[in-house]
Amino acid sequence: MGTLDFSSLAIDWVDVQSPVALRAPKGSPRPGRRPEDPVLMPNSLVVSPDDSIRGTLGEALSLWGIAPAFASTIGQAAPLIASGNLCVVLTQDTLPDGKYSTLLCLQRALGRLAPLIVLSKTGDWLEYFAALDLGAHDFLAYPLVPGELQRTIRSLPANWCGGAAPAYFG
Repeated sequence: MGTLDFSSLAIDWVDVQSPVALRAPKGSPRPGRRPEDPVLMPNSLVVSPDDSIRGTLGEALSLWGIAPAFASTIGQAAPLIASGNLCVVLTQDTLPDGKYSTLLCLQRALGRLAPLIVLSKTGDWLEYFAALDLGAHDFLAYPLVPGELQRTIRSLPANWCGGAAPAYFG
């Protein structure tokens, strides 16, 4: 079976009534939405204060048919996590207002346990094991090795998002 190409997929960002401005990554095309086009609700969250990380991850997720929302801090991420519409959360290990462990605690407190993937610029093995022990789905060194993010997303539980996995997972 061939690989499906999602590069022409038009995605509209939809505000889920939160103070976080949902926006497309820098440089991504924003064609006008036609009335017949489906509106995809964000089903993933990228939490990073770094514009380049948000842009890179957002572009990759969008190409795979996964609609990302973006936050720079835990405070901005909290309302999106509380919405319960997320299938995966990708976050830097250290954020301006805390660490990935705070996001894991927040998810548990809210009963919203979307798989959390931690990105680290140091790639420290002790932190890797600590993240997994705390409940992270995976811990990746950034910048990513080609294919590593796709491998990690593909390793998510088969029933993520109620079984509505992107078509390329086929």
